[in-house]
Amino acid sequence: MKELTILITHVSYQASAGSFIKLLKKSRDYKFYILGCDSIEKGYSSGSMLVDKFYHIDNYNKKNNYIASIKNIIEYEKVDLVISAEEDDLILFRNNKIEQALYEYIPAQSVFDLFKDKHLATEEMRKNGISVPNTILDYKHFIQSKSPTFIRRKRISCCSRGISVLDRTDIKKNYDFYSQEYITQEYIHGCMYTVDVFCSKDGTPHLIIPRKELASKDGTTFKCVIEKQEELINICQQIYSMYRIPGISNIQFIIADKPYFIELNPRAAATMIASSMVSVNYLDMYIKHFLYEQNIPSYNQIMSSVQWNSVITRYYEETIFNPEDSKNE
Repeated sequence: MKELTILITHVSYQASAGSFIKLLKKSRDYKFYILGCDSIEKGYSSGSMLVDKFYHIDNYNKKNNYIASIKNIIEYEKVDLVISAEEDDLILFRNNKIEQALYEYIPAQSVFDLFKDKHLATEEMRKNGISVPNTILDYKHFIQSKSPTFIRRKRISCCSRGISVLDRTDIKKNYDFYSQEYITQEYIHGCMYTVDVFCSKDGTPHLIIPRKELASKDGTTFKCVIEKQEELINICQQIYSMYRIPGISNIQFIIADKPYFIELNPRAAATMIASSMVSVNYLDMYIKHFLYEQNIPSYNQIMSSVQWNSVITRYYEETIFNPEDSKNE
């Protein structure tokens, strides 16, 4: 069994880092020595305790120090692969041409910029015939809308952050519907779906798995059901024919009278492990194809192996840290 050294950055972001660590430990093809780094000290996040070795480094905001620390870890530990589910990390890896992060397969800055801006992304999807929530630009548009509820969301955001729900009666004539910072949209009452997508180097989808959210907290799903929603799968095929995004990414929809595009994240979802558990180990497949340039099974082969209608539930796991122990490291 081949041994690899993996570095997970922002390892204290427990939802995605936890998924990475679990998938690495479930590998049938590789044995991993797992490193983690973060600006949060060891013991103050589970991620720092679940890796084989943890490095405490400067905050991302100190970009020069941050990237220098990562380069030092890579060199000292002879790291084979660097992974992260943080968009800012991925952009930094691409801009600094970090070979171990496979920077040439990280989406271009323009892709991140487009999908981080929820107004631009919404309008881009609308232009291509994909249903999106109506954006309310001014009070006249608001009066014309029949929606009883609206959402106010930050334009530049990810992970469904910066969203608040407004009742129609909360909105007055002087309300700022649209600005460089916020947009207002009609609230879509329906079921939330996250679709995990795995694409080959050229951006061709080999796996598209919709999962219906049954319960979530702070934007992270902890109970879902894997559903073969053909309409969602077809919409994803359309979107990925326009935007070739190699590797692991995800799209969120709300299904009401029809599917509505909510956002696309050109990175791994925090709960991608749910889709991986009912199909293939995403990280094993990523390493085989992107690191070792091996062919991966066809779309039809992988999709036929998916355990549709499976219900996935997640749970908390405790870790314990004694500061005295770290003095001996």
